[in-house]
Amino acid sequence: MLVTEAALCLVFLLIVANDSIRISDNAKYLLLLLFFCLLMCFVFTPFSVPDEAHHFFSSYWLLDMLPGGHGVSSDGFYVRSSDYDLYRNTDPYISGVNYNDLIKGLFSTASNLKIEKFSEISYTFGGENIPAKIGSLVGLFLGLSLNLNSYLTFYLGRIGSIVVFVACSFFAFKTAPKGKCIIAFVSFLPMTLHLAASYSYDSGIIGYSLIVFSLLMKGFFSSDGHLDSRFIAPVFLFSALLAPCKVIYSGIICLFLLIPLSKFKSKRDGKFFKIGLVFVMLTSVILFRTASIANLTAQSGQSVRGLETGTFYTLSDIIFHPCHSFKMLMATFDSLGDFYWLTTLGYSLGWFQKSLIMPTFLMLPYLFFGFMCLVGSASDDCYLAPKVAVAFVVAFLVAFAGAFVSMWIGWTFNTEELIMGVQGRYFLPALPVLMFGLRTAKVRCEANVCNLVLYGTCLANCIYIVRLISIAAL
Repeated sequence: MLVTEAALCLVFLLIVANDSIRISDNAKYLLLLLFFCLLMCFVFTPFSVPDEAHHFFSSYWLLDMLPGGHGVSSDGFYVRSSDYDLYRNTDPYISGVNYNDLIKGLFSTASNLKIEKFSEISYTFGGENIPAKIGSLVGLFLGLSLNLNSYLTFYLGRIGSIVVFVACSFFAFKTAPKGKCIIAFVSFLPMTLHLAASYSYDSGIIGYSLIVFSLLMKGFFSSDGHLDSRFIAPVFLFSALLAPCKVIYSGIICLFLLIPLSKFKSKRDGKFFKIGLVFVMLTSVILFRTASIANLTAQSGQSVRGLETGTFYTLSDIIFHPCHSFKMLMATFDSLGDFYWLTTLGYSLGWFQKSLIMPTFLMLPYLFFGFMCLVGSASDDCYLAPKVAVAFVVAFLVAFAGAFVSMWIGWTFNTEELIMGVQGRYFLPALPVLMFGLRTAKVRCEANVCNLVLYGTCLANCIYIVRLISIAAL
């Protein structure tokens, strides 16, 4: 713990002395983001991130199906005994005991390479968001190929996820002509860092969404006649990666359709771009998500939620009983509204470990820095046309509503009066477009808002992580 706190002090010195350090803002962003992601990676012991067992073994399952993999069967797939033992013997709540086990495990030379069948969780291609798991797949593959012990193999997968997230975020921050402070804010939120340093596919989804946001900024704020294939190609690529991961974020991609044709080298290029974008988005969704969407909307009868069984609500229940649906929606917001905004920021990390829940006052600085992203400043004095700004807000609301509907019909039993399963982290990929859509010139700050947000959130994270480690290590 003392080593970690000393490292945090060095980061604080970097923040305080930023004017005297002769490195670019892009480099500072990269170094700080990499540092905090790696810190989060090792602060949380194996399987202490929500649903990480599911995501870890889904990566294993995907690798088993590759040539040279362990293979799969109709009732399971095969994993190393040492990795299975790590899962069976690890407490998902972080503690001083787990930290001791982690230190011993990282330096252990023992590794049981025996293979055994794993059948506790089943997977389908349509449900695993493969494009968002590239980093963890590569990291886990390297650990298994090198016959590393279970701890090193596990953390190599996490580090692979970090590499992809940091690369995406850095590309977004570097290329965005406007809105850099929003990218910095979203990427340094505790919840974002927590997900980035895990096997969760949310890591890749948030990274891709930041790139899409930066490309939106480039599209709307470039000079007339400037956009060409160097803009069109990455938009197609990252739209194809993001759209099938979560269809609810497709509204963000649709914002590209509002870019004026005058921004392209020719009107023909602009029309090709917009038609091609719709084709790419629809094709990727059809290829990767049609089966899972059909199952979600058509399911009936008994369903399983963890150890519980019951019947989920259906779209018909929601649509044809509007009074009950409205009452249920209002009751959900009344009971869980605070939970949603707090978990978007990251006041409760891990498996909702009660001892780690942050006091609300420690979340207030993040609200302040988020507000600073909404004001005009000399360093980022750019705003959307009113109609386009409304479209940005609507794109967020579509994702927001989509998250609720998907959990309403996919995680909530028809005997329950609250919508279950919705968490603030589902809103993170759409948060940048909401924030830029709400930006106003009526409130201004003459300071460099981007640096204020970047260094301010880093300082808040120092306080956050020191408290988290101090509580967890007791």
